[in-house]
Amino acid sequence: MTPRLSSPQRHPAIVGAGFLLLFLLASPVLAQQGSGSSLPVEITADRAEMDERKGLGTYTGDVVVIRGDMTLEADKVYVRTRDRRPYEMEAHGEPARLESPDPETGEMRIATALRIDYLLNEDRMILTDQAHVITTNEEARGKRITYDLATDVIEAERGDGDSERVRITIQPRDDE
Repeated sequence: MTPRLSSPQRHPAIVGAGFLLLFLLASPVLAQQGSGSSLPVEITADRAEMDERKGLGTYTGDVVVIRGDMTLEADKVYVRTRDRRPYEMEAHGEPARLESPDPETGEMRIATALRIDYLLNEDRMILTDQAHVITTNEEARGKRITYDLATDVIEAERGDGDSERVRITIQPRDDE
């Protein structure tokens, strides 16, 4: 006689345990992605000064900030915190550079400027002076660029002179 395999309808506990196991195995991967407020911030620099009372950390000299899958490189970075949770980073460099993969395509999004203000809770950055953003679909340059990483919306503004007009390049879509 051939043994019969039991169906999931007969053992719902096995199906539930399977889903729970799948969720538990996927949780560490999901926790590593994105820029959720619970992700730790790892900073390396030549010099660091932290003022817990003011909630301000100042990092100088080849600063590298890693948070989830986001990397920020700059000459100087100010990190503002509330209850030991970072909510804003202000980066200065020649230029400062922020890289973050697009959640849909995995393609790297690159933003550079002399100053980058990264609002972590809003997943939005404001690039000022020599602002430049490169995504899979477009490239933008301007005096000031606001880039919403969650919605992938770029707003670019020109400077006072005609030579600082906004420049956008739209990449054609590959039809496969």
